[in-house]
This record gives sequence, structure tokens and C-alpha cells, in this order.
Amino acid sequence: MAEASITFLLQTVKELVAGQIKLSRDAEKELRELQAVLDLMNATLKEAADKKFKGEIIDTLVKQIRTVVYEAEDLIDTWKCEEQQAADKTFAVNTKRMDLAAKLKEFRESKIDTVKKTRIDLADELRKLAGSPGESDPKTKKARQVEPLVEKVVVGVQDEIQKLIAELKKNSSGVEAISILGMAGLGKTTVASKIFRDSDLDFEFPTRIWVNVFDDYKERDIYLTILKKFTSAEFSGISDSDLAIKAKKLLSQVKFLLVADDVWTVDAWKAIERALPIGTGSGKVLITSRIDKVATNANPRREPHRLRFLTGEESWKLLQLEVYGKEDIWPADSLSFGKTISDKCGGLPLAIVVIGGILKDKIHPPESRWGEWKEVAERAEKYLLTNDKEREISMKDIIELSYDKIPHNLRDCFLYLGVYPRDFDISVRNLTRLWVAEGFIVLEENNTDQTLEDIARENLKELIRRNLVMLRKRNAQGEVKTCYVHDMIREFCKSKAAVNQLNIAQVISKLPGQGVFSPDITEIPKSRRIGIHSDVLEFLQEKPKCPHTRSFLCFSKHDTDLQPNSLQLIAESFELLRVFQGSSLKFPRFHKNLLKLIHLRYFAFSAGDHFSVLPDRIIKLQNLQTIIIHTSHLTFDFKANISHMKQLRHLKTKAAFVLSVDKKSEANKSLKTLDRLSIQSCKEEVLSKVPNLQTLGIFGELQSLLNVGYLRKLNCLKKLKMINVMTSVTLIPQLLDWTQFPPNLKILSLSATNFDWQYMSTLGCLDLEVLKLNDDAFRGDEWSVVRGEFRHLHTLQIERSNILMWRVEEGSLPQLRSLSVNNCERLIAIPTALAGSLQTLKLGLVSRQAVSSAKKIEVAKQSIPGHNGEFKLITAPYTII
Repeated sequence: MAEASITFLLQTVKELVAGQIKLSRDAEKELRELQAVLDLMNATLKEAADKKFKGEIIDTLVKQIRTVVYEAEDLIDTWKCEEQQAADKTFAVNTKRMDLAAKLKEFRESKIDTVKKTRIDLADELRKLAGSPGESDPKTKKARQVEPLVEKVVVGVQDEIQKLIAELKKNSSGVEAISILGMAGLGKTTVASKIFRDSDLDFEFPTRIWVNVFDDYKERDIYLTILKKFTSAEFSGISDSDLAIKAKKLLSQVKFLLVADDVWTVDAWKAIERALPIGTGSGKVLITSRIDKVATNANPRREPHRLRFLTGEESWKLLQLEVYGKEDIWPADSLSFGKTISDKCGGLPLAIVVIGGILKDKIHPPESRWGEWKEVAERAEKYLLTNDKEREISMKDIIELSYDKIPHNLRDCFLYLGVYPRDFDISVRNLTRLWVAEGFIVLEENNTDQTLEDIARENLKELIRRNLVMLRKRNAQGEVKTCYVHDMIREFCKSKAAVNQLNIAQVISKLPGQGVFSPDITEIPKSRRIGIHSDVLEFLQEKPKCPHTRSFLCFSKHDTDLQPNSLQLIAESFELLRVFQGSSLKFPRFHKNLLKLIHLRYFAFSAGDHFSVLPDRIIKLQNLQTIIIHTSHLTFDFKANISHMKQLRHLKTKAAFVLSVDKKSEANKSLKTLDRLSIQSCKEEVLSKVPNLQTLGIFGELQSLLNVGYLRKLNCLKKLKMINVMTSVTLIPQLLDWTQFPPNLKILSLSATNFDWQYMSTLGCLDLEVLKLNDDAFRGDEWSVVRGEFRHLHTLQIERSNILMWRVEEGSLPQLRSLSVNNCERLIAIPTALAGSLQTLKLGLVSRQAVSSAKKIEVAKQSIPGHNGEFKLITAPYTII
């Protein structure tokens, strides 16, 4: 990933040379020399990548380049900070300012010569390969086939899942614990997750709670996770024991299924037990663990369920499915390699899945496949898997092998995932924006069809395709919404990315029972990026000085109230920060010292109860790309003129931004996301300044939008969310004419708009693919859909409506694949005319007649010739009589 680092630094150098800041003649000369060296390094690395060159020389050069680039970045950015502060005069200026020319010359003479020598050695090796075609050769280079991401098939455990579901359904007196035991990589969490989401248990357990425990658990986090299932109240200042009592009381009132994932110690189980209504409750606890003693303590009367290893036949089946997506098409010329690999994985599903991800990338061309697969088979042969301990060691070797096989441009993206907490639901939207802000994503000069975010999403899909990242949820369009990383893969990333190895990201945590941070506080200043998910206040009180740290990442599940001095410490400790991800960190206000962070590109935080205005001074942070504000306020004043924030790409909050712009200012062509915008700011003078907007959310009394024509001018807009603030339950008299909607709109979400159903015909004229109607978006007794309407709609969601009759003519909604109807108690039936293309039908809180009609659709689908079970009917346990 050194190429991305070089490209990022080159961009900085070119901007300086182009006159972004006034330079002395000597400084400009040194920068041009640095630029020339970086261009040479970049060209050599690209050539090595094209020729798939491997070896110690390239590894050495990549490490040297990374070190040099980091140092050069720090030197230049420190100088830029000094110059900005001197020009701004807001802060005290250091009278001994840096001589950039002298520092660059010293740096060039002391650090770059060694890298030059290694580059020359590599160039010599590449010249020897000049006659052999690489991927850059147009005769051999083929465009990568982008494959759709498919749901993973579970092999060998379906019978075990059914057994456990049957056990959970059995009546028991009081709360009962059932344990799943097995080593890492055997599929404990996968099995528990399948059970947790199984629709067969909907009626049995209306309340389901998932608690991640792990070896570094905190009692408080366990209790807060349970409580958040029932209430959004704050619990700061309440003791752990009182939290346990509150959780126990709430659990005693419901029939629940609680999954305690990855319990390592008996003490951890005892902490969970303190929150359970053992004598009075009605529920089950499903435990996953590697430790026998945990299971016997949780339920001494019940034998734990021990996951078995896959048989040879199951292992071979799983490998075939991972590589080819089906059985019995494995090429004969490499059959022996495939069976060797599946045998040597020792029945460990994770090992098979990870190696399958390696082989899948080497299917074509056949001549390449044979050599690559032979190498994998030979390396797998060394990983003789016998007992559990050896299997875990070998699993690390297999992950290392997979890492060696992924392209260099994916490696930093992959290792970065180690900074997330265990089993964390990773938002794809935020992850891709972080990768962009970190400088991991490079946009080739001739690539005009994609954005940086598009390339970041492709990178993630490739990691999922290689089974290094697991898909968790999809959005309405079928794209990946959230993902996660298996614990063993996360540990590999965390270790490889640490400050004592590649120095990509360092996770900081308190050692249990010792009260000290690991790594030691003296090691942290060397870290390029740090992730800390608990004890943030105590860490800041240590006053760490981190002159090289570019990212501060906190993914805590629970909010932390920061004090003004904490914000000052952040600004003083991390002067070169590019990324601040602190969505769980509550700011009491915007501290002026944050304006020192002039390199900030990604800024996510939580606003305290008295913080509802972002001052116009934030405009001084000219590198900002993403601003995400979590707040309980209905509106949030954004005082800066967004037209002047030329790098800003995403502005998001669940409140509504109140914006103002200067009519004479130029447009901001970078802004892609504006969510949400206050209705009072939804004016032509604002929206005309963001012509490339792709996502827009509007919040307020929407009646004022009925006669406007400027929405249709948003030619790039693909996603529109409109949330009405009702002053009464009176129906809004009309909907915008369909010609007034943005011409390329694909996703529309309406909430609390109270339109009459007759206006759905207006929406039927749009080329929508996804339509979400929430909280009485439409009201009235009847909705009739006529032929030709909603020609491209594939996803429809109706949430809370008083609709009674729904009629659909044959030929309308021809591409509808997913339908969700919830809280529509009066609805008599789901139209059978929808049966043709429908793949998923989800119902909740509807009449029994509606459920009955849905079951008729299910029967009709099953009678269709060639039906392969692709239709899925999901009904919630509660229906209205």
C-alpha cells in the first residue's frame, strides 16, 4: 500500500508547488526534487505490481518507502501548521518557525539515498523480467469480473442448529442456560447467529438480546447492552450492581433469548447471571465459549453442545462451494490439489473458507491457476492440523497465506479493520469514507467514471469475496450495509498493523486488573493511528504527546461525556490529526483549539445537550471531507458557508442542519451527502450550490415544498428522504408532480407525510427502485396500482398505515422482489398479483387475513415450475385478529 502513501504525499507536494502557500525559492526547489524522487518510486512500485514481482527487495523497499513517506508527511504538515497559525493569529505563534528548505534538504540527504539504492536494485530485477508479460501487457490483461456477493452456505451444522432450536423451545422452570463449546474458527458464533435470527423462534422469544462478552469484558457493558433493549435512558452515575438489578427486573417481565457470545471465564458468566431473573423469569441463555468450566458452571445439569469438526466429505463440499459456488465442477487437472487442501484444513470451517478465498482469485487463466493452487496446496501440507492448539497456530499461518495473496492496494484497507472492537457491526458507508480520509484509496488519472467511495466499496467487496471480511446485513438495494471480521482474522490484522510491525493502526486498552494501558504510554507517540474504545478520559488525562498520530478512532458502544479540557488535550496531543472518529464522545461545545487541526478530513462526534451550533470558524478546517454529528436536538445550526468548504463530501446528522449560503459564492461540487437538511434551508439558493448531491434528507413541515421546482434540477440525486413534522393529522393536500422530482432518483423514503393513496400514481411514474413509506406516509382506505406503474421498483416497505384494501392490476410492479408490511392492522390481504417476481415477503402486526393471503402466495410460488425455494415468507409472532 506504499503506492497510496506516495500518491497522497505527492498530492500535498504538488499543491504546495502550485502555490497553495507562498514558498521560498529554495523550499520550492527541494519540494520539486522530492516530487521527482516520489514519482520514480511510484513508477517502480507500479511496474513491480504489474509484473507480480515478489521477494525480499520489494518488501524492503515498501517498508523503507512507508517510513520515508511518513517522515516527509510529518515534516511538511508540521510546517503547514506553523504557517497557518502564523497567518491566522488566533493562537500564540512559535517564534522559532521551521525553515522548510533546510529541513527538506537535511531529510533528502539523510533518509532518501538508502531508498534510492533499494529502488535501483528493484529496477534492475524488473529489467530482467522485461521479456515476460505482466498484467500491464494489454495482450494478457483482463478486466476483473465483478461477481455479485452471495449469502454464505453453512455446511455441516444445520442438523446441530435444528437440535439447539428444539432444545430452546422446550419448556423449563425459570431461566435455563445452554452452552455451545468449540475452538476458535469452528463456527460457534455462526451457529449462535443463525439461531438468534431464525424465524422459528419469533413466537417463542419476542425479546432477543445479543451480548458480546470476550476476555476483556466489563460488567457495566453487559448490563447496559441488556438495558438498551428496553430503554434509551441514560445510566451515568448508576453503579454496576444497580444496573444489574434494573436489567433483572426488565428481563423478568418478558420471555427472552439472550445470547452471550465468547464467554471466557466463570467470573464473566457470574456477571451475566447477576442480571438474570433466575427464579422468576421465563427465558433462555445461549452461551458460546471455548472453556468447559464456563459451561458446567452455567448449567451443571445440562451437557454442553460440543461443535464437531467437519468430515472429509463436508470439508470438500464447503471448499467447492467457496471456490466455484457449486459442487462437482472442480477442474480435473487440479483435483488432487483441492482434496489435499480440504483434507489438511482438518475440518476447521474458517480455514477452509479463508483458503477458498485465495483459490477463488486464481481460477482464471488455467495456466496461472495450476501453479498458484499447487503453491497453496504445498503450503497447506505444512500446516498439519492435529490438536486444537496446533489448529489455532496453523489458522494464523493460513490467514498469513491469504494476506500474502491479496493485492498491495488492499492490504492497508484490510489491516485497518483490526482497529475495530471484536464482533463490531462495521458500517460500510462509514468505513469507506474512513478509507478515503486515511488516503488508502487512489483514483487513477484516467478513471473519470468512479468516485473514491466507489473504489473503496469495490475494495471491500473484494475482501468479502476473499472471505477475509464477512457480510452481515444488506440494504434495500441489496448492497452490503454492515460487515464484520472473524475474531481470529481481526487478531491477525491487529497484530500486523501494530506500531511494532507495519504501524498502520494501534489498539490501546487497559490491561484487566492492572490499571495500566497496553501498549505502554511511552510507545503510543510512535503510532500512526490509534484505536481506543474504553477508558478514553483516563487515557487523555495521561496527556499523551503524539506528534505522528494521524487518526484517533473510538468505536465505544456507550457514550462518554468529554470536558472542555479534554477537547483541548485532543487538539494539543494530536496536532497532525486527519481522522477523528468519536461518535460516542460527547462534546460540551466546539472548543477553539480544535481549529488547530487543519489537516482534519473526517470528523465524527456527539453533541452534548447544550451544543446545537457549529460556529462559522470551522471553515478554517479546509481539508474536511466528512462531518457526522450525533445529537438529540431536532435542529443543528451549521454557521459556515458550505460553498467555501471545497473538500466537503458528506454532511450528516439525525437532526436537521440549518444552513446559510452566500448567493454570490461558487458552488461546492464535492458535496455528495446532505442529510438531513432543515425545511427552512431547503431553498433554491442552498441547493443550487450543491449540484453534484447524491443523497438528500429533508426534515420539517413539508407542505411548503409542494410548489417548488428546484428539486428537479438536482440531476445527480439518487436518494431522497423526506420526513414531515406534523402540526396536525390533516392530510397534505397534494404531492409534487412527478416532473418536479429529481430526474435520476432511485430511492425515495417518505415519513409522516399523510398523503392520500391516490397520489401514489404520481410516484408510479418515477423510475424508482426502492420506496419506503413510514409512519403514515400515505393514509386512506384504498390503494390501487394500475398496469405500467412502478416498472423498476424492486423493494417496497410500508410501515404503519391505516390502509384497508390494496388492489394491484396484472402487469404493475413487475420487478418487485422484496415487500415488507408492518403495523398495517386494517389491511385485509396482500395482492396475489405480486406473486410473480416476489422473493421475500415480511409481515408484522397485520391481520390474520393478510397473513393467510401471504401464505396463499407462498403456495402459488412453490407450484411454479423450476421453483428452487427462492421465496421466503417471514411473519412476526403478533398478528391482529
